[in-house]
Amino acid sequence: MSRSRTIWILVCIAVVGIALRSFNLNGRSLWFDEAFSWRLLQFPFVEMIARDGADVHPPLYYIFLRSWTYVFGTSLFALRSFSVACAGVATFVAYLFTAYAFRSRRAGIYAALFLALSPWVISYGWEARMYPLGILFALLSSYALLHGLRDKSFWWFGLYGVFAAALMYTHYYGIFTIVAQALFVCGVLVQSTKWRIGEMVHARIFWAGLFSACIAVLLFAPWLPTFLRQRAQVQDVFWIPPVTTGAVFDTFYQIGIPTLSIPREYGVSRIPALFVAVLYVYAIVRYRKIDGMNLTLLLFGIPIFLSVLISLGGRSLYNDRYFAFTGIFLFIALAYVLSVIKKPLVRRVIFSMVSVLIFISFVSYWNQLQISQKPGAHAASTYVYEQRGQNDAVLVSSPFIYFSILHYATEEFQAKDAPHLYSTTGELVHFAGGPILTKEDIAGPADIATYTGTVWVVDTTGFGEKPLDTPKNWREVSRAMFPEVFAHQGDIVVRKFVVK
Repeated sequence: MSRSRTIWILVCIAVVGIALRSFNLNGRSLWFDEAFSWRLLQFPFVEMIARDGADVHPPLYYIFLRSWTYVFGTSLFALRSFSVACAGVATFVAYLFTAYAFRSRRAGIYAALFLALSPWVISYGWEARMYPLGILFALLSSYALLHGLRDKSFWWFGLYGVFAAALMYTHYYGIFTIVAQALFVCGVLVQSTKWRIGEMVHARIFWAGLFSACIAVLLFAPWLPTFLRQRAQVQDVFWIPPVTTGAVFDTFYQIGIPTLSIPREYGVSRIPALFVAVLYVYAIVRYRKIDGMNLTLLLFGIPIFLSVLISLGGRSLYNDRYFAFTGIFLFIALAYVLSVIKKPLVRRVIFSMVSVLIFISFVSYWNQLQISQKPGAHAASTYVYEQRGQNDAVLVSSPFIYFSILHYATEEFQAKDAPHLYSTTGELVHFAGGPILTKEDIAGPADIATYTGTVWVVDTTGFGEKPLDTPKNWREVSRAMFPEVFAHQGDIVVRKFVVK
């Protein structure tokens, strides 16, 4: 395959991937995590970093997103389009890593297409969150590391250190990816020196690896105290339920066939896990002499293993979305296995079938979402702000929908008087939006006691449900419900009251 032809194919794949991620990009209502991203950008830069430090995430994504909004604005489309752009770039980098790791342009093309079509990857590439950027740095760091090992190059190892630090500054789960990369370097070092300690210490890759580690540590060191505080905060209280065997099986199912409802009949939910296990063992046995395959398998397996291990030993950190940086390497391993099928016709038929199945899975997932029938927070905000009078108060009962309503009120309807979050204490835990809350957001019992005229109350039946218990002199005159896309989000309920 010629270089020019490869470039054109990659461009076409990237366009397809961007199109799939951009389709009806505004259709889904902004949800809490995305609204958190938006609200954090509203503060001055130094304050933004400080408030992020009170949360549980590192700051690099927010810095990049803030830069993006200087050009494209802070509309929902603009916020999400940054993730789409990162996903488009990641498609090219997936090709670079795969083609270099396996010395095969065909494998690179296969991997790029799988990542462009995968509904698992797409589901993280159309949200205003850090996952596409993390995927990009996971691929870039792995590419630089493999180059450094093969070339024994301090320059490439230094670049790897920069990308590794960037990955940690994007999402802390990137640390698991870095552990996998470190284990790979150790394996290469042990294999090349046959466990002779003296040779290890004198080996060029030992010092190059140490050099890259120093760069990563030095770059991340300024944020380390904040990271330790955030870690303690997560250990004290967080929302993720304990990890179970079923949750692990579900992860493998969602990576291959994202769905809103995993089928449990006849052990169907275990089939993807069985496929992954067979592919993993086959790749180890058949291609263990290929360094690129060893690295790819570690990048997939180690983060999942470590997250389960840590979750069993303390506060659970196991959640499907955190494996966005991990699942991509399963597709890369599959791409290489298919690319080396010797008979061209058989190879093309199987590759085409897999690609079609992945695309059908995307279409099925999209249809399950029923976005047009589940307008959620956007429709609720429209309902309120197109009907409310100039002096009508708007109250939101849950922080898990407040920031979404606030976004639409200010960005779409340019409301001069923002909605308020009802709270008796004026305090929120970190995972409920505490770091982005201001005193001006809150309306307490004393505040609502002074309300007159018409009051609009927005509740949720989903996660964080806490319907507002209205005063006795408030009379409800209408009620409307707007379902959200995912079950845990429930419905947005809008109630209109007249204060007697």
